[in-house]
Amino acid sequence: MRKEELRNILHSLDIPVNEGVTSDRNINTYPRIVYWDYIWQDAVASGGGYVDQETYQISFYSKTPRNEKLICLREKLRDIGLHPTIYHEYIPEDKVFHSYFALEVVE
Repeated sequence: MRKEELRNILHSLDIPVNEGVTSDRNINTYPRIVYWDYIWQDAVASGGGYVDQETYQISFYSKTPRNEKLICLREKLRDIGLHPTIYHEYIPEDKVFHSYFALEVVE
């Protein structure tokens, strides 16, 4: 998957999406997505060149478990053959469900 494809899928959900950190405007908006790259590695491409392979964490925050937008995101990923393991946690002090997973992206 290319980063532009990832960006398009996330924004297609019609909820706030931020790369890196949540914007001040979106901090109390649910559901919302924040994503960032946390692994960079070189991958040898055909012809001996290199491409950047990056691993992104996608964090989905909502006030309800199994939020319909999270289910929709999962279906969109399945449609293109991606089946990430999605982890869930409840953050009691914020009363928020945090679901997260990793995807590899080629730059």
